[in-house]
Amino acid sequence: MPLVIAISVIVALLGFVFYALAHERGPSAPDVAIGYERAWDELNFGLLWDLSGPELRDGMRRDQFIAAKRHAYASAEHRGRLAERIEVDTFVEGHQSALVVTQVTAEGSTVRNDVLLERRANGWTVVGYSLRPTGASSPRGASADAGAPAHSDDGA
Repeated sequence: MPLVIAISVIVALLGFVFYALAHERGPSAPDVAIGYERAWDELNFGLLWDLSGPELRDGMRRDQFIAAKRHAYASAEHRGRLAERIEVDTFVEGHQSALVVTQVTAEGSTVRNDVLLERRANGWTVVGYSLRPTGASSPRGASADAGAPAHSDDGA
């Protein structure tokens, strides 16, 4: 009898674990956008590839992408983390897509970036990334400051 009770408890716990895992939503769109910004800040090209959709991978496999980005940034002086603060300015989320406006503060300057995401089979994926124009306002009425370094996926 104790064996039957122990097995029943184990089966119930396993059932609960499988139910919880099946209903786990994963990271939110703002969480993925912050991770993407941090990956750029740390020049973590492996994580950039993982968070990016094919639209941002330049048609390359993971190893090719990492090698190309390392080569492109080899001459850049990497001082470790450059950003003092990375945060979400605002975001709009639909059923299958989201736009997250991030605010990156580095060396006293602030820039805002538009991070476009789509919900895919494995969760939120970054499909577009660009510097928010200087005059563009967010719902809070803030605008981006010029002069801070920003990352671009234009050919690098």
